[in-house]
Amino acid sequence: MPNPFLIETLPPDSAFCDRQEEIKRLLSCAESDTNVVLFSPRRYGKTSLALRVQAMLARQGYVTIYCQLFGVDSVKDAASRMARSTLRAIHARASLLERGKRFLKYFSSFRPVFKPMQDGISVTVEPSSAENPLELLERMLEELGDFALKSRYRLNIVLDEFQEITRLKESSQIEGIMRGKIQSQKASYFFLGSRRGILLAMFSDRKRPFFQSAMNLELPPLPHEDIVDFLAELFSQEGKDCPKGLCADISKKVSQHPYYVQRLAREVYDLGKKEISIEDVDRALANVIDTERYAFEASLSRLTIPQVRVIRTLAESPSKEMLSGEFIGKCGLPPSSVQFARDKLKSEDLIEKDQKSGIWRVVDPVFAMWLKKF
Repeated sequence: MPNPFLIETLPPDSAFCDRQEEIKRLLSCAESDTNVVLFSPRRYGKTSLALRVQAMLARQGYVTIYCQLFGVDSVKDAASRMARSTLRAIHARASLLERGKRFLKYFSSFRPVFKPMQDGISVTVEPSSAENPLELLERMLEELGDFALKSRYRLNIVLDEFQEITRLKESSQIEGIMRGKIQSQKASYFFLGSRRGILLAMFSDRKRPFFQSAMNLELPPLPHEDIVDFLAELFSQEGKDCPKGLCADISKKVSQHPYYVQRLAREVYDLGKKEISIEDVDRALANVIDTERYAFEASLSRLTIPQVRVIRTLAESPSKEMLSGEFIGKCGLPPSSVQFARDKLKSEDLIEKDQKSGIWRVVDPVFAMWLKKF
C-alpha cells in the first residue's frame, strides 16, 4: 500500500490535520477582500493551507492566483511570475488557446507564449515591450486590478515567500508600487512567508508602504490531541496498528511540528510491520535526523563560528536569558558576540523566543536534536 503520510506540499484533497479555525478565518478574509499576512516557521504547512483555501474558493467561482516568489532575482522576474501565475489561473478549465485569448483581453503588459514540449504544449509569458521593469510591474498590477473590476470575478492572490522581494535593490520601490496598486483592487491577497522577522517588518514599520495594510495570522504548532487522532486514523486506514500512546510519542518527539509529524510518521510506516512498536518510532527518528543532516550542514556552513557556538549552546540549553553569565560562559564568547549572534540567528529564523515561556530555543526541533549530537 502507498505510504499515506505526505511530506511535500499537500494536495487540496489529501488528508489534512486540523487547521479548521485558520481555514475559516482565511475564507472569511477572502470573502471580505481582506488582506492577510500568514506566517510561521519553515515547513509549517502555509502553502498547503493556502492552496486548500484557494481550492475551496475556486469551487465558489473565484479566480485564484498562486505566485511563488522564492528566489526571485529581479523586478522583471517578479512581474513575470505574477503574470504567468495569472495566465494559468484565468479560466483554468479552458483550452490553452481560449485561455490565451482571454488573457489578452485584459492584459497587454505580457503576452502568452506557447512552446511545444515532448509531453505536450507549455504556456508561459513574455513582456510585450522593453519598458522599465518597475513600470512593467506597475502596469501588470494595474491590469490585474482592471481584470478584478471588469471581469466581475472574485479574486484571491497568494504571494508565497513575499519577503523575498526585500532582497532586490529596488525593494523599497517595489513595495511602494505594489501597495499603491493593491490597496484599490477588489481582491484579497495572502502574503506568506517563513522569514518571519523580515516579513512582519514590512507590515509593522510605519515608514514602509505596507504598514498595517493586512491582518496578521500566525500558524502555531498543530494541537497535540488532533495529531494523535490524525495519525492513529491514517495508520488504521492502511491496515497498521499504531496505538495512540505511540502516536502521542511521535507528536511529542518533534514538538508538534507539522512537517516533522508527517516526516516521522512516514518513516515509522515504512519501518513498522502490522503492529507499530516503540522501537520502530525510535529507529524512525534516528533515520529522520540522519537524512536531514545535509540541510543542517548547509545551514551551519552559512554561519560564523560565534553563531555556530551560540546555536549549539542553545540546542543543549534553552535559556530565558541568553546574555546571562551562565549562558555566556557556556558559549565561551564575550557578551557582545553573543548578542550579535543572537540577533543574526533570530533574523534568519533559526532561533526564537517562545511567547508563553519566554525561553529562547532553536526553531527547528530536529535541527536541535542534530546539533546536540556534536
